[in-house]
Amino acid sequence: MRLIIEPIWSWPTVVVTGLVLVGIVLWTYPSRLRPLSPLWRRTLLSLRLLTALILLFAMLRPAVEITEEDHEASKILILTDTSRSMGTPDMPGGLTRRAALLKTLVDHEDALQRLKDAVDIEFFDFADELLPVVTPEATADGPFTAIGKLLQTLREEETGQRVVGAFLLSDGAQRAGGEDEIDPRSEARRFAEQSGVPINTVVYGTSELSSAGLDLAVEDLSLDQPVTFERKTVPVRAKVRLLGAAGRKVRVRLLLEDRTGKGLGEAGELKPLPLSQDARPFRDIETRENAEEIPVELSFVASQAGEFKVAIEVVPLEGEVKTLNNRLETLITVRKGGLKVAYFDVYRPEQRFLRRLNDTAKIQLDFQLVLSGEFGKQTTIDPRLFEQGAYDAYIIGDVPASVFQNGNRSLLVELERRVNEGAGLAMIGGLHNFGAGGYASSPLAKLLPVKMSPADSIGLTDPAVPGQHFSQKLQVLPTPDGERHYLMRLSSSGNDKTWRALPKVGGANRLAPRSGAVDVLAESEDGAPLLMVADTGRGRTLAFAVDETWKWYLHGYSAEHQRFWQQLILWLARKEFETEGQVWARVEPRNFPPLSRIPIEVGSRDESGNPITDASYQLEVITPGDGAKPLVTQRVGDHALGEFADTLEPGDYWARVQATRSGESLGLPAMARFIINARDIELDNPTADPDLMREIAEITGGVAVAPEDFGTFIDKLLEAGINTEMLRHRRINLWDHWLLLTLFVLLMSTEWTIRKLKGLV
Repeated sequence: MRLIIEPIWSWPTVVVTGLVLVGIVLWTYPSRLRPLSPLWRRTLLSLRLLTALILLFAMLRPAVEITEEDHEASKILILTDTSRSMGTPDMPGGLTRRAALLKTLVDHEDALQRLKDAVDIEFFDFADELLPVVTPEATADGPFTAIGKLLQTLREEETGQRVVGAFLLSDGAQRAGGEDEIDPRSEARRFAEQSGVPINTVVYGTSELSSAGLDLAVEDLSLDQPVTFERKTVPVRAKVRLLGAAGRKVRVRLLLEDRTGKGLGEAGELKPLPLSQDARPFRDIETRENAEEIPVELSFVASQAGEFKVAIEVVPLEGEVKTLNNRLETLITVRKGGLKVAYFDVYRPEQRFLRRLNDTAKIQLDFQLVLSGEFGKQTTIDPRLFEQGAYDAYIIGDVPASVFQNGNRSLLVELERRVNEGAGLAMIGGLHNFGAGGYASSPLAKLLPVKMSPADSIGLTDPAVPGQHFSQKLQVLPTPDGERHYLMRLSSSGNDKTWRALPKVGGANRLAPRSGAVDVLAESEDGAPLLMVADTGRGRTLAFAVDETWKWYLHGYSAEHQRFWQQLILWLARKEFETEGQVWARVEPRNFPPLSRIPIEVGSRDESGNPITDASYQLEVITPGDGAKPLVTQRVGDHALGEFADTLEPGDYWARVQATRSGESLGLPAMARFIINARDIELDNPTADPDLMREIAEITGGVAVAPEDFGTFIDKLLEAGINTEMLRHRRINLWDHWLLLTLFVLLMSTEWTIRKLKGLV
């Protein structure tokens, strides 16, 4: 038994504090006791000094350590790996690693029995968790190998439990992620420092898998330009690992996401890219080696703006069993220098104010004047306006379908092709468009989101049919769907109030949605549809029944007018989420292996672009299983950070964030996509790691043992003698014991009671 003193502060500080405490009592307390007799003065002063000495005693934090000998039987742990990599058949005789491990225990059963006579033996199976067993299981189905976590668990649960040694039987490869990815070497050092128990290691498997069968894999995918521009050639680099493919031709190819008809939160199909003059989307490789890593560089031309998945794939060969690692994916953002819009209309006020969109750097609006009435026949529209890639979006004003007839060639047929390829199409209010303009009999009838009938058609000079138009003034108001839509967002707070403040328009076309797939985003106060949108193939189409938004501009709402039309065009061109919105979300990098912890940055900015530092964020992650999982954020500087760890399932994940300040929304939700690679961290590269096993043995004072020498090593261990005597150290803290607290309370209470009786309280 020994006394231990661990002062709460340094020794000089504690001594000075004690002297000051006693000095204050001796200096200030006696003067308060003068009315009492000498006996009571000495009694009360003694009680107060004893109380101060107890406080000083507690500051010294004394404890008593008692050493006791433990006569109970000691034990040795045998830890056997049941992870799936132990099912690799690379042991002599074609045995799996797990079968060879069990064979080792059976072959050396006599040696184990001799060891049992000296100490207790406890068996544990482990993969991602440590499980006690009576007999090691034959199956090897653990999801992944967490050796660092195993050592941490041993340190926390088995230290001091009469353990005098351990055997670790495994292929030695750490394959874990997320919270389970704990460094085995660091944990081995902590285990050795805390317990002093040696861990002897027995390795199964080979670090070379050239004989493990056919396996093709893509590794280390990288993009030189994760953000690029349209029509640029994008290089894509990767490493390809080929096992068992000697003498066979292997194709490595690029795949690009087809986002036709896909919205945010939906992944598109990955499709192979065709060979072109400016790109190399595939390469054929032939190797003479049975195991080789080959660097590969492919390229493609970014032909369309947007955010897309791009992947490198090794085309599986016949006889290849494991194909999950044949592909790696990432994300690329393709941008344009600006949006080009072709706008066809007669000379009227609306076109004058729409042309002011050219003041923004993002939009180039080319106005094509169409003569009205009979003069419309004299209008010739250049067919080059409808060439592939010429424009991102088209707007048709008060223009009849007949104007787009160029001899025997219908330019509307060309326009239909462009929309199906991804261009946007909008038709706005007018007297000689929609059904009245003959579009019901044109190729655009199946693209525009409104019902039209050939019977509605009128001549170029015919007056408007009253039943096709509203003549009264109308207020344009967002529908419930419109309130949530990017296109109708004029204000980050009080959006409905902003719309109601805009001047009324003097009439509109009477339109009706073509089908239930059409979204009505705006209507009049009486519920008449005014703005309808739809996705058509790769393109988007829009019908706006109004042609007097210029009144908004002239009545003091120029900013709202420009914002609405900018958003309309950006939405048509599928560029709405590439703008700098008030709310933003960012994930870097864009692809991760399974079980990674994903950092998600979120933030918001005001209309001047300055960060909003007092915003609150509601962050959630949409997983591949369509489940939305909320995430807590923490403020970091002028933005916030969340961390997502539930990433075992491969696929596309979408981080979605909504920001509020003082209960008011700061704008549309922001989204950021990231990819969890389709990887099996346990079996993608199931090579053994004998170096790690040797290091664990050396760090803990154990020995790395070959499986065939297992029995011999146990006999040598027994000959050397196993120390089965264990000393337990039991510590009793005196400073926080209940007796000390009771004495302190008793002294204080007695002193107070005496002073109370003597009239000093």
